[in-house]
Amino acid sequence: MPFVNSYHNIENVLFWYDLASSHYAASVTDFFEEKNIKLVPKEKNPQNCPQARPIETIWQILEEKIYGGDCKVKTIDQLKRRIQQQLKRIAMKSVQAMFSSIRKQLRKIADKGPFAACSF
Repeated sequence: MPFVNSYHNIENVLFWYDLASSHYAASVTDFFEEKNIKLVPKEKNPQNCPQARPIETIWQILEEKIYGGDCKVKTIDQLKRRIQQQLKRIAMKSVQAMFSSIRKQLRKIADKGPFAACSF
């Protein structure tokens, strides 16, 4: 939590995980509850909705770049280097474009429900 504590007022923070079961484990939710940090409840967290979570698209792009082609990493250090190399190849303008409408999408979700921003 050092990053959040350094750059954000914790009262204005809402954590919005993907649907990995580990993110909703009792130990995790208890930790956030103890710290009075709000979480998006699992039942209000839509699946397959990249419009609501552009970071998922970025992870997908990064995964394709890391493991694409004939890449065969054999050690953690090789994987770290590969990740760092490929992160530099993702165009910042693309990332900014993905996040540019996030407030609008989140407002739509807040006003009309979790599936309002999703395209199926």
